[in-house]
Amino acid sequence: MSAKQARLANDEKTYRTLSIHPSEPHPKEDGMRTNGKEGSYEWWYTDAEFEDGTTVVTIFYTKNHFDVPGPAWPTVDVDITYPDGTKTSMSSQGSKGSVIHAKTNICDVSINKSYLRYQDGRYILHFEEGDLTYHAEMTSKLPMWRPNTGHWFYGDRDEHFFAWFVAQPSAAIEATLTIGGKVIHMCGTGYHDHNWGNIGMEKLMNHWYWGRAKVEGFDIIACDIIAEKKYNYKRLPVFMIAKDGEIIADDQSLTQIQRKDTIQHPVTKKFMDNHLIYRQPISSSESYTVEFIRNRDIISTSLLDSLGSPAKVWIAKLLLANPTYTRILGEVCLTHELNGEKNIYKAEGLWEQMFFGNNKHAVINNN
Repeated sequence: MSAKQARLANDEKTYRTLSIHPSEPHPKEDGMRTNGKEGSYEWWYTDAEFEDGTTVVTIFYTKNHFDVPGPAWPTVDVDITYPDGTKTSMSSQGSKGSVIHAKTNICDVSINKSYLRYQDGRYILHFEEGDLTYHAEMTSKLPMWRPNTGHWFYGDRDEHFFAWFVAQPSAAIEATLTIGGKVIHMCGTGYHDHNWGNIGMEKLMNHWYWGRAKVEGFDIIACDIIAEKKYNYKRLPVFMIAKDGEIIADDQSLTQIQRKDTIQHPVTKKFMDNHLIYRQPISSSESYTVEFIRNRDIISTSLLDSLGSPAKVWIAKLLLANPTYTRILGEVCLTHELNGEKNIYKAEGLWEQMFFGNNKHAVINNN
């Protein structure tokens, strides 16, 4: 059987069908894009890193997390990591079977007392459950962005898709965190994106590396997405680099990726590339190269652990499912080369390897 097609759409017909502009992402694209019911998934993700070292991740889901075949079940999670490494996690859910309250022409999502809203170029985020309240105002530092159409289509008739819209590639954040009556005021930077699709990601993607970094005033998003076996393990790269409020380069067709220093990970038992290199040519005399160099893992786990029931784990293994996730801390090195001269900048960064497949070694088709 021949491999099926997988592509990041970038043709005029698809732009017209989706009613979006090739170079002008619009706030309407951050509105609800699915019906929130069976056979779909959708979520709005935000993260924040504050000056005191606190990080906060908040995600609004139309479903019970990633339950694509399951019923509508609005869910919002917040995960707070404090400077000393301790964590607070909390979740709030609407009624099972009820469709999430969300507008389609703009980001305005609410679940119980929590909401995420777009207002005059800013996002207002509010999470409230029990004795915890987190309120943040996120002011964009970069324009909205998506790679091409932001839609990856899979299958010879484009029957399945995964979509991604980056509403805030970079944002300045002012927030208030209240726990048990104690109020903390925080300032920092953050990010907000939006994903949706019509089939489980594990059926489309074998694995990916996803990284985001800030290096000497540059903002970088870099991904190496590898499609599943039925799509011939096709490589679908993503790269964006910006500075001073402007996007410098984001032509995915020019992105060149290398992986080096490959080991078998001691926890996942799958490969791990300790050195990722993304090269983005701008012209014959100018290029940017971004290197992610792994130092240690923040977390590395099998997602089978979240199934709970030993019976479910046994069934998943019987079906050869073994999804794993690793969050990595290391050095990000940016090299800007212009007319033979190089400027090199370095910073600490975080990135991830998400691995849906059960193969232990990478199979990648660059064609």
